Amino acid sequence: MRELLKKLIQDESGIIVSSEIVLVGTILVIGCIVGLTSVSYAVNNELNDVAQACDHSYNGESANSTQHNYYLTSSKGQPELAGDGG
Repeated sequence: MRELLKKLIQDESGIIVSSEIVLVGTILVIGCIVGLTSVSYAVNNELNDVAQACDHSYNGESANSTQHNYYLTSSKGQPELAGDGG
């Protein structure tokens, strides 16, 4: 048993394989970080677009709107309809 353990400790044939695995793993981790950063920016921009669209629809604004701008305002805690009236 001691002979087998001594041979395993002195065996260096697996060093190249393990260093290749470390190198490939490092490249994969860096690639994942870059990819997730890009996804993060894309999701953030999309959510900002959705938030702006919701804000515009809440305020009564529209890109091709010819209607009057009515929106909710707060007067003493009570919402009321305000706008140019026609």
